[in-house]
Amino acid sequence: MVKKLDWYIIRTFFGPFLFIFSVLMFIFVIQFAFNQMDKFLGKGLTLWDITKLLYYLGLDVIRLVLPLTILLSSIMTFGGFGERYELAAMKSAGISLARVMFPLFCFVIVMSIWLFYFSNTVLPDNQRKARTMLTNIIKTRPALNFEEGKFIKEMNPFSIKIGKKSGDNGEIWEDVFIYKNTFPNEDQQTIISKKGNIVSKNNYFLKLELYDGYIYQEDIKGKSPAALAKQESSVIKFDTLTQYFDISDLIKKSLDQESGGDNYRYKSFSKLDVYIDSIQKSNQIYYKQFANYSLSFLLSNSKPLDSVDYSSYKANLPFDWNKLDSNTQVRIVQSAIDNVKYAKSELEARTPEIKSTGKYISKMIIWQHKNVISFSFTCIVFFLIGAPLGSIIRKGGVGMPVIVAVIIFIIFYVLGLYMENLAKNQIMNAYWASWIPNLVFFPLGIFLTLKSMKDSDLFDVNNYLGPLRKFFKMINGNKNTEHKRYQ
Repeated sequence: MVKKLDWYIIRTFFGPFLFIFSVLMFIFVIQFAFNQMDKFLGKGLTLWDITKLLYYLGLDVIRLVLPLTILLSSIMTFGGFGERYELAAMKSAGISLARVMFPLFCFVIVMSIWLFYFSNTVLPDNQRKARTMLTNIIKTRPALNFEEGKFIKEMNPFSIKIGKKSGDNGEIWEDVFIYKNTFPNEDQQTIISKKGNIVSKNNYFLKLELYDGYIYQEDIKGKSPAALAKQESSVIKFDTLTQYFDISDLIKKSLDQESGGDNYRYKSFSKLDVYIDSIQKSNQIYYKQFANYSLSFLLSNSKPLDSVDYSSYKANLPFDWNKLDSNTQVRIVQSAIDNVKYAKSELEARTPEIKSTGKYISKMIIWQHKNVISFSFTCIVFFLIGAPLGSIIRKGGVGMPVIVAVIIFIIFYVLGLYMENLAKNQIMNAYWASWIPNLVFFPLGIFLTLKSMKDSDLFDVNNYLGPLRKFFKMINGNKNTEHKRYQ
């Protein structure tokens, strides 16, 4: 049964929790929007499309915001209890700190379970919707595939640069420069136009109408230097010119950039577990076959030794290297060296492939454990740190609690990034890398909880300066004794 004191504690915690969560979500989403806005603005998207994309992609920050909110709210709540002497009154009434923390601990467990459910089911679905929207936009809106002031080189054999885009979907161009990519001994062509308009487009071809421009062309293929020296450059002025361009490579590149090989982000924990297991098993079979092939090649490749006469050796006698002549010994050694070099070159050629596969598996494991489970457990860890830390600091408000919470979160976040990089570089096991930040901070939370339950002055400077003062006083006392002895 929930008592009035429990309701009071939860109500006191819930106010800062909602306020801090709202502020942090606003800050993180705004920061995310500024980083991603260049992909959307000025490219033919409506405000509703941009809002939906930011909503789908911005939900990912909840995994970071919720643990930080719990840390900061718990420090502020228990710091306020200590500052207003409410915590001392509770303890004087026989209520331990563990009993005071219990209702909020239950609330944090509920939030951790909710975060796991959100990260495991809701978030992958929203990420999938966002990527689907981006894919459809790339396929249907040509303006998203062209940027102002940059050469687009994927439209072989042409490179296109646009000075400025306008129109609802960015289909109207200004200052269009088109250059044909050819070898120096082939015909050259350059098109410059003041305006252009995308008439139609599908996933393979782009129909473009150019207005008020010039075509500069040089026919040099198969001509001698003397003929080229006499030949005048060809300049054709046009009012309207219709051009067709192959954009299949451009569409494919844009889609690859948006997918980024991160389809594992759209899977739940269980599905991702099956997916990782299948990839690991297929890799084991593949590399085992490769190892067997290399070994069989080393053992069976004895063509240079076919001329060796083994008739003088009995089957039951051991092979005697010393009975072979020097030429045969040299051929055997050289053959072994060649085989080992070949096997080494084969392995070196496959090293990038092996590293890439291992890095991809590590990324999936880190995503599965860190982003789905680990952050949920971080909520509990941060509460075990924040609640006792607030009771020890005895400061409420947004001053000292904010500074302490930000420092703890930065250390936690940097440690997580460092472990993640070690795992991606195959230096550390990905499972350990996902959990090490929590394994480091969890004992700290237990330590702070035990210290706060004993009313330890953990942050009292005199506790640490006292032994040093006694030490220096003892040294000074010995010096005075020796000085008096010789007076």
